[in-house]
Order: sequence, then C-alpha cells, then structure tokens
Amino acid sequence: MKAGASTDIGMSRIMNQDSYYCSTGVKSPYLYIVADGMGGHNGGEIASKTSVDTISTFISSNREKPQYVKNRLLMIKEAMNKANNVVYNRARDNRELRGMGTTLTMAVVEERKLYIGHIGDSRMYLIRGGELKKLTEDHSLVAELIKNGSISPEEGDKHPQKNVITRALGTELPVEMDLDIINLEDGDTMLLCTDGLTNMLTMEEIMELLSIGEDPQFLSETLVKEANNKGGKDNVTAIVVKVGWN
Repeated sequence: MKAGASTDIGMSRIMNQDSYYCSTGVKSPYLYIVADGMGGHNGGEIASKTSVDTISTFISSNREKPQYVKNRLLMIKEAMNKANNVVYNRARDNRELRGMGTTLTMAVVEERKLYIGHIGDSRMYLIRGGELKKLTEDHSLVAELIKNGSISPEEGDKHPQKNVITRALGTELPVEMDLDIINLEDGDTMLLCTDGLTNMLTMEEIMELLSIGEDPQFLSETLVKEANNKGGKDNVTAIVVKVGWN
C-alpha cells in the first residue's frame, strides 16, 4: 500500500477548513480520512480537525480489541459516533462554535477489504481497469433533488444551493452515517477528496490526472494544483492510495 495526501487553502478562502489523516506506516489496518469543516469564525477548522484527530486516536487505541477485529464496520461506526459527540458537545459549550460541523469520509483497508464510513459530500472513488466508480453518496440538497428527479445532474452542477449538505458530523445527536465494505484488488487506486476538488474538476479530468504517474504523493499534489488552476473556489484536499500487497 502506497499513499499520498495534499491539501490547500485554495484561491478564494482565508482559512483552510479541510483536515485529513493518511496512514504512513506499513502495518495494517491502514486508515485514510478527509473532512471538510463548516461553521463561522474558526468553527469549521475545529470541527474537521477534532473529528479527524478523535477518529484516528480511537482506531489506533482500539483496533486490536476482539470486537473490532471481528467487526471493522462497528469500529468505524463507534469512532464516528465518538467524534460526533465530541464536536457536538464542544459547539454546545462554546457560543462562538455553535452550528459547526464537518463532512467526513474515511477508509480502513485490511486484508484486501475496504471498509467505508461516510457522511456529507466529500467523496471516495475507486479506479479499476481504467474505470472510475463513486463509492459514496452525497448527503446534500442537490443530490436529493437529482435522486427524486426534480433536477438533472447537469442542473445540479450549477444549482445555487449546491453546497447545502443534509448530513454532517457534529451538528446533531444521534448521527446517521453510511457504512460499506468493498473488495479490493492489486492495482486498484483509491481517491478520497473534499468537494473543493470535484467542484473544480470533471471526472474525466480527474481520471486523466490519475493516469500520469504511479507516485500517489505526486498525484495528490497534481490534483490539488489543477483544482487551483481551474479557479480554486474552495479548500481542496486529496488522498490517493495505490493498492497492492505484493
């Protein structure tokens, strides 16, 4: 497993409210997280960083416990629940942080399996055999409008409420997240990213950029740089993982 990560404030924002975690060790399970914070003042930055730190610490401390070795999705669910509680309580206790929250998309990789935890509109993709597949579903107003047929995907790209999300970590108790398991193969590429990337680049552009090399750090930096070249209207974060056990 090889991975690289890059984040940038973008060309329009005054603060980077994205946070991420990218496993650098050689021991599984491998952990990758992207989070895109929201909230006034520095609330978004606090929400995303607190969530990423809480989840990575939880998994590091609990990954060997029998109940979590047996059920990795339970581990992810309880890690995300803990992060939700921490962010929610911190916002409740500090008036300046009221309403803060964060999207969060995370991957645990172990024994050729990808375990997914997801809430919000950050995304995870799998590239296999030259095809790109979206592994997460956006929890956003526009995604719901597209799903029920009120607007087309093309109209969604230009919708004035495109950034309105319907679920986030830290905004309410309890929290509802998506959980999933995917089988992985040698040669797969995973991409975790915030919407600062997908709002600036088309899927075709992302696929083309991911095909220009094998070094995941170079690829993640290239994706972020190109998002800025296209306008960089938001913070942008990308984690690229090259899957392989040989």
